[in-house]
Amino acid sequence: MRGISRQLKNSIILGSILFLLSSSNVALSAEDPVKMLKDITQHVLTELKVNYQEIKHEPEKVYSFVNSLVLPHVDFVEMARWVVGRNVWHKASNEARKAFIEEFKMFITKNYTKLLLKCIHEEIEFFPLREDWKNQRHIQVSSFIKKGNYSSTRMDYQLILQDNKWKVYDILIEGASLLEGYQAQFSEDVQRGGIDTLIEKIRKQNAR
Repeated sequence: MRGISRQLKNSIILGSILFLLSSSNVALSAEDPVKMLKDITQHVLTELKVNYQEIKHEPEKVYSFVNSLVLPHVDFVEMARWVVGRNVWHKASNEARKAFIEEFKMFITKNYTKLLLKCIHEEIEFFPLREDWKNQRHIQVSSFIKKGNYSSTRMDYQLILQDNKWKVYDILIEGASLLEGYQAQFSEDVQRGGIDTLIEKIRKQNAR
């Protein structure tokens, strides 16, 4: 940079640093949550349609691609805190937490799969976000499952930003929260025997 003033040199260096920082921020920005959910749903429904005959006879085969396509985008720790209750969750050992999450993953997978199989021939429409999601940590993405011309079911996804990735932690079907439903379903077991009793109950349900 011979012949260039020191002030100009400093300006060029500063400009380069700012450019690199802004480029890094763009690269690290979270994916559009609506596009993410659209892509996941389309992938799963495509797999279901392609393998429908096989899945009809062996429904468990659907779990492998649900695990690979869906579960990485679900925040099971946040869901577990809700279902078990924050006080019980914080008092539980790490081993108990891990055991619960593993059983709960299978429980969610089975229930989500049943829901998807009902929607395999339906059209799912996602709506754009009205809010500026780039400045939020919790957002809601809305969709409708269209059943023919006159009937539809509203499905709202509650998402949380974790490690710069959007993850689902609850789904509302016609306004009814799945998490609140699970919490009510399991509250008696938690009160009676804590997290260990709940793990055993879900394990038995998963084995059916």
